Amino acid sequence: MSDAALLASRFINQTNRHIFLTGKAGTGKTTFLRHIIQHTHKKTVIAAPTGIAAINAGGVTLHSLFQLPFGAFIPKHQSEAPHTAEGLFNNITTIASNNKMHATKRQLLREIELLIIDEVSMLRADLLDAIDTVLRVVRRKNSTPFGGVQCLFIGDLLQLPPVIKDPEWFVLKNYYKSVFFFDSVVLSQNKPLYIELDKVYRQSDEEFISLLNNLRNNKVTEKDIATLNRHYKPGYLIDSKENTITLTTHNYKADAINKDFLDKLKTPLFTYDAEIEDEFSEFSYPVEYKLQLKIGAQVMFIKNDYSGNQRYFNGRIGKISDLSKNNIEVEFEDGTKIRVDKYEWENKRYALNPVTNEIEETIVGKFIHYPIKLAWAITVHKSQGLTFEKAIIDVGQAFAPGQVYVALSRLRSLDGLILTSRVNYDAISTDISVAEFSTSIQTQASPNSLLEQDTLDFLRNYLLNSFDLSHLCNTCNEHVNEYKEGDKKSVKSKYFKWAQELKVTTNDMKAHADKFMHQVERILHEKQADHLTHLAKRVGDAKNYFEPILKKASSRILSQIDTLKEEKKTRQYAKELSQLEVQYFEQVKKLNKALGLCNAVLFGQEFSKQQSEQATGSKEREEEVKAIAALKVKNTKEKKSAAGKSVDKKPKAEKKVLGKELSYTLYKEGKTIEEIAQIRNFAVSTIESHLAQYVKSKDLPAIAFVDSKKIKKILKVQEELQTTLLGPIKQLLGDDYSYSDIRFALATLNKDV
Repeated sequence: MSDAALLASRFINQTNRHIFLTGKAGTGKTTFLRHIIQHTHKKTVIAAPTGIAAINAGGVTLHSLFQLPFGAFIPKHQSEAPHTAEGLFNNITTIASNNKMHATKRQLLREIELLIIDEVSMLRADLLDAIDTVLRVVRRKNSTPFGGVQCLFIGDLLQLPPVIKDPEWFVLKNYYKSVFFFDSVVLSQNKPLYIELDKVYRQSDEEFISLLNNLRNNKVTEKDIATLNRHYKPGYLIDSKENTITLTTHNYKADAINKDFLDKLKTPLFTYDAEIEDEFSEFSYPVEYKLQLKIGAQVMFIKNDYSGNQRYFNGRIGKISDLSKNNIEVEFEDGTKIRVDKYEWENKRYALNPVTNEIEETIVGKFIHYPIKLAWAITVHKSQGLTFEKAIIDVGQAFAPGQVYVALSRLRSLDGLILTSRVNYDAISTDISVAEFSTSIQTQASPNSLLEQDTLDFLRNYLLNSFDLSHLCNTCNEHVNEYKEGDKKSVKSKYFKWAQELKVTTNDMKAHADKFMHQVERILHEKQADHLTHLAKRVGDAKNYFEPILKKASSRILSQIDTLKEEKKTRQYAKELSQLEVQYFEQVKKLNKALGLCNAVLFGQEFSKQQSEQATGSKEREEEVKAIAALKVKNTKEKKSAAGKSVDKKPKAEKKVLGKELSYTLYKEGKTIEEIAQIRNFAVSTIESHLAQYVKSKDLPAIAFVDSKKIKKILKVQEELQTTLLGPIKQLLGDDYSYSDIRFALATLNKDV
């Protein structure tokens, strides 16, 4: 990584300072995002302002994550939210009072340590203030920005700007200097650290890089204008033999160009539909659902080759050289040909693992399609993130500020530039708000000078939080207060003394922890010689003292849950105990992580995700919890009786079997997968997904669908690639292995695929 990326990584992993990570097109912002997800020790979620941006970033939308109502946000307390012809305006009061967030979502938001917002150029100031409000309320930290969550903002302010309607801005301009995220109220009081990735990977031509820098900074010279206009070629017509794309201002112009060229081809038309699995909003489709192609059509890849062979990249242009029902072949300008494999875009949600209390991604849907699109023309907005060797740039109509830069920065060099109209000063200006912000951040303190103090502040706060047992005591006390001694109707009543003992142990432990926190404060305040070494030793001693007590309490609760297997009507009680136990073991994890962070700071190292997992892991405890979580209440008669009240009394033969169960039933009756797909009017891949679930549950053997030797080979490749995505595995295995083979083989891993 570059020095700037390394610096940003250290700030994220060992401070709590908000970061705005930006950079010119092609500097590696997406690569940095992937690096942070793989290496940060913090509980992290990724979000973006739009559905498509969220899918591309591998995260969720901001509205879905924070359950924000639609409408603009006024950063004030008001009894009522005003209405206009354009709709509702929310405010701090209405957001706080009307939020109907489920308990599980609240707990998720309370566990977040790092919030990454990608494509931040599209993030509106009022939306960020609404997010700040939700986090303060849910995390019960009304005076702390974002409720104590660290924010990493990633994006380029010269890319897509925020969208706001005139009637909305008519109201919001009374509260905001601009609609951009950096003018939000929360950031005006807590400015993020500005770090710019400056190594350009897309361009190598120094003259071109200098010109692009001048465009970004509103410092364009007459020489720059002259350099650009040397590439002006009025009335230029695309040669069908060239791999050249037109960048234009509006969708209708790009669509018209693509349709016109496709219609001129005399070869047969092939149509390919996307596959949709489970939940995937049509507003988040990364490409058109229907892909129409002809041999000779110019196409562009919209993803990088994830097979590791780098046969294509995001933005590489080629021509269709062969088509059939199940095959698409593309030929590039250098004569190489490749077969296009389908790509899987995943729709994700975040949830807390009930055993580990870690934030995990859950795949709730997939969009599967060929990662190509017609590419005689594309809009400048949709070209973001792409790289072209040659491009015709149409700037004849008015561009939004900065859009000339966006268009030009898609190119590797000026050699591939063709302008259909001359560039003038009016077309290349940057939005004044962005220009002022970019100028103001030049006066910020040196990041290196902030890092040492921020690291110590973060360490202090983390240590105090790790040994602060107030929340654990409150949780324990609330749980124990629900016991009713002598109440024969209450399942808990007979365990009142057991609960009281747990409460006494926990409160006694808190008293000792409070004394230790005073020691931490004193050591860090006095800063005597070698104080960090002394601090690390004291933290280690404290961890060794508290950890056995916490683990013993955790084991006592697990044993209590285990005893409930012999009793009736204990399901809810067992659930409550499980939730309580998680809090005790979460405290154990914090103590181990606190010591790891302390040693990392002492030795000048960066604390990583891998170190965190090693410090806090306990596979034995996780296996024990999972086993107990599968507890089935002995009173099965009561369950059946309760279920019977709402069960349809029709004979079994008349009951309708839905979803994967029907596919399974038909298969067991002797139908082939193809026959089941025809009967149910589903795609073959959908039926395979149904049956793969039964391979996963071991109700069906994988060898019924794929040869055992192939299974071994597929699993070996899966382990090498460390992915369950079908595409990259298929790419490495070759044409001898089908997607069906891979799907059934991966089902034996008992993972979602």
